[in-house]
Amino acid sequence: MSTVNKALVRAGKRIQARSEEAQIQAQIQAAGPVTVGAPVSHPLGPPTLAGTLMTVDIMLNQPTRVTRMIMDLTLQRFIADRVFASAGGVTGGAVVYDQATMNELYAARDVERVSPGGEFPLLTGVQLVPKVASVEKWGGKVYITDEARDRNNAVLFMRLMRQVANTIVRKINARAIAELNSAVSAFNQTFVGRNWQTVVTAGTNASTASNYPLRDFAQADMIAEQDELGVLFDLVLLNPQEYAQLATIYGAQSLQQFLQFINKQLYISNRVPAGTAYFVQEGQVGEMRIEKPLGTETWREPETERTWSQSSVRPVMYVTNPFSILVATGLAG
Repeated sequence: MSTVNKALVRAGKRIQARSEEAQIQAQIQAAGPVTVGAPVSHPLGPPTLAGTLMTVDIMLNQPTRVTRMIMDLTLQRFIADRVFASAGGVTGGAVVYDQATMNELYAARDVERVSPGGEFPLLTGVQLVPKVASVEKWGGKVYITDEARDRNNAVLFMRLMRQVANTIVRKINARAIAELNSAVSAFNQTFVGRNWQTVVTAGTNASTASNYPLRDFAQADMIAEQDELGVLFDLVLLNPQEYAQLATIYGAQSLQQFLQFINKQLYISNRVPAGTAYFVQEGQVGEMRIEKPLGTETWREPETERTWSQSSVRPVMYVTNPFSILVATGLAG
């Protein structure tokens, strides 16, 4: 698979998610024995489902299957697990962590020349003040009527599950971007980039090399080198608007060469503000922990003849190295 195709998958084109969704819907409609795929890794917790018969009634009676379906629909669409390292669980409802606030590659005092028999200088660092991140609970519920359940209405059931999955993805991704923005604002990790919308690729008024998007990618790497923190930006989060302009400027073949040259991957999401580019070091920005993995419970409400399906997850995300984030602004003027 080419670098461009990999970028498109990570950009939220949802090719795999749609394929899995179609397979699940076909299984529900087929009223016979089907096999559910093997467990897959997931940023909100591991699924634990074995193969069995699958109908709307079975799905509602066994909530684990609903959880797995939501996981399948959301897989490959999260920003959080690309930016934050998975650090396990949480106890006590909060995490105490250290956040880098300065260059920690060097001691506060320099080494010195030592004369024979002389005392060596004491090299010390700066003691960091711990910070606290609290667990957040996100969830929602939907219902399906007895009529739809009895008629095995797979279309309605899939629509409801798709809504739940999309909403979970949107919230988790929005929270990830919010955590990045908080760190960026606190440590002023921004620079003004070029206006990609005004680039002219040919003719007498063609833009100079310094006005091309490549200059912004190069500037981000230059800033990382000047900071001397050992940061290597290898992932760039873009809004679809900026990705479309990037593809227009470089074209399919040149864009592939461009991505190979800058040695970075692209992730496209509507949660990224238009006109910006987020340069991050994948998995080095901070951590994401899960106190309670994504789970589902169901219950029937006899007075209304409806069955409710409620899903929730309790994650916490926090930035430990704000210097692993750099935002370019002004890309759309």
